[in-house]
Amino acid sequence: MLNEQEYAQIISERFEHLRNKKVLIYGTGIIAKRFIHSLSGFRIRGIVDRLHFGGEFEGVPIVLWDEIGPEDADVVIIASARKNYKVIYQRILDKCILYNIDIYGESGLNLKEYFGWRFFNIDDSRYFRKNERELKQLISQYDAVSFDLFDTLIMRKTLEPADVFDIVEDRIQKKGIQIPRFKIMRREAELQAKGANLYKIYEILGKQAGLTKKQEKIVMETELACEKCVLLPRKKMIEIFEYARSLGKKVSIISDMYLTEELLGELLEEMHIRGYDKIYVSCDYGVSKGNGLFERYLKDNKNMSCLHIGDNPMADVQAPLRYGIDSYGIKSAFEMMKISNFVNIMPWVNHCNEKNLLGLVLAEVFNNPFALYDTAGVVRVDSFEKIGKIFAASLAAIYILELISYLEKEKDYQKVIFGARDGYIFMKIYDKFREKYGKNRELPEPVYLLVSRKLCIRAGMKTGNDVGILKIYGNSDRPETTLTGILGIPEERTVPYDQESYADVLDYYNVHQEEILDRSRIVRQRYKKYLEHCGLDLNQKYLFCDFISQGTILHLLNQIFYKPMDGFFLSRYIVQKPFPIHAESIYVDLCHGGTILFEKHCFLETIFSSPEPSVEDMDENDKPIFSNEIRTEEEIKNMCIEQEGIEKFFWDYYENLWVDGKKIKKELPEALVYLCDELEYVGECCDVRKMKLYNDLDNDYRDTLQK
Repeated sequence: MLNEQEYAQIISERFEHLRNKKVLIYGTGIIAKRFIHSLSGFRIRGIVDRLHFGGEFEGVPIVLWDEIGPEDADVVIIASARKNYKVIYQRILDKCILYNIDIYGESGLNLKEYFGWRFFNIDDSRYFRKNERELKQLISQYDAVSFDLFDTLIMRKTLEPADVFDIVEDRIQKKGIQIPRFKIMRREAELQAKGANLYKIYEILGKQAGLTKKQEKIVMETELACEKCVLLPRKKMIEIFEYARSLGKKVSIISDMYLTEELLGELLEEMHIRGYDKIYVSCDYGVSKGNGLFERYLKDNKNMSCLHIGDNPMADVQAPLRYGIDSYGIKSAFEMMKISNFVNIMPWVNHCNEKNLLGLVLAEVFNNPFALYDTAGVVRVDSFEKIGKIFAASLAAIYILELISYLEKEKDYQKVIFGARDGYIFMKIYDKFREKYGKNRELPEPVYLLVSRKLCIRAGMKTGNDVGILKIYGNSDRPETTLTGILGIPEERTVPYDQESYADVLDYYNVHQEEILDRSRIVRQRYKKYLEHCGLDLNQKYLFCDFISQGTILHLLNQIFYKPMDGFFLSRYIVQKPFPIHAESIYVDLCHGGTILFEKHCFLETIFSSPEPSVEDMDENDKPIFSNEIRTEEEIKNMCIEQEGIEKFFWDYYENLWVDGKKIKKELPEALVYLCDELEYVGECCDVRKMKLYNDLDNDYRDTLQK
């Protein structure tokens, strides 16, 4: 073995080309210690470690990988044994790709060159062959079956276990208890407790944070409450658990955990998981799965053939084998994501709200550990509720939360108007939010307004200049159909279009200007009466909310309202001559094609719509006239199921996972939408790719997904 001086010289020469780079060291073991001492004079910005979240190591601050940004590092050097390179490389690759951070091993290997961006893993390939039938057949061969608990029988909606601590910190702050960087302190207290239970962890944490016994109790109870809110059963594994019981097997639960058997029993009871023989939990026995817990289990199951099922390759697959217990490995939702086509979303996930949002999606997609059976990693979608949760719910979340933030700063609006039909589900969520949480926020009352481009074009023509909008939406080949179809002018009051008789189609429309403006005046008067019925005062200031728009409807409504409305759009696409409106927008698309949302807007509109057809006119009694419904009853029912999924997702996310003060990166919902063409639709969703969206202005149908 090289002495320290020889080792330092070799390391210094090996990495001389990185001397002026911003360096992160991954690891806190013996290799990392020697390595850091060898890089004297290098710009080491911090230590990253999977177990330690804070403090220092060899005089260098330990930093959270979650909080590393694009300006914080040029290179990560893995200071670990070479056999660990691949696992760590996979763990950090996505962020390093996103931020153009190089990755080296302590041996000097450039790991991006050595491994590539993705690499084939035989174990991952084998996982695609694992299925429920196989496991049930295996269970039938044993006398006793034990299950791991977390990520096996139950799972969290967070992306990783420690993400719960971000939620706890937010909740205790609202109770008046301030523990800066709680996540780090809580994790360090757990490490210092060395496998002891939660009570010991909080005894250590309480001393470190200077808490009173009362505060210590409040924080611990808050953590337990947060755990309960983010936990859910893995339904397929519960079915297999019950199957083992139905065969008369002796069924137990074995867990490396700081929650005692009593506390775990309460959690399981709340999820209706019953009938197990015993819970073996590491903190009660003072040993983990790797150093004695399975041995304790065997004492209670002498002369029985045993099978253990769990997700951790070391603790649940390899450790049981050392004690003569056969094992069967499944993957957690997080690990399943890594071997699926969802893996490309990881670069857009950084802080807790983004991680929790993706975690909630994965809890839906990969709740079943066999969801990737025979898929080669292509995720299958088998329910319309999942379609709503995977593709649309994150958009609803970012839109509603950004809207509320905007309204808390801008106090001038008397009401918030959600336009039909795409504002339907946004209106429902906002209205419920205001009812539950709006008292202290002074959020304005919402109004759901029947609007459409056709109706607003009919009602918004006030001067000859407004006729020009027909060049955008009219039929340039047969402009007479624009007059009859879009404007509703009787055919007998139009003249046939003869291309040789007019300079252009606008010239043709101007010939009919008097008819157009007269017709618009009638519709506008009727529509104003409808607006009054909705409780709207045309002299008041309102905010108009829309889904994906270039601003046509807002512009035309402002021809009707005496005080122009502002807009708040999810996505606005900007044309060469944009309408003169003032509108905030989360996404901006320049000239139709700059965003994924514009590309997929037809698909999204089949989800974000209302059960009623589009409004197109007003009758003589000032009542709306709707277009003929071209959707089938089945399509409308499925859309309502998708929207139920959106609502469930939003409230679960906001009430159980959301942390105040951290905005969701807009690229994350967009990346989820992008997947809509990349997944396989099966079961009740098998005909999704055949769906088309009807465009009432152009009188045509558009594909919603790639075939």
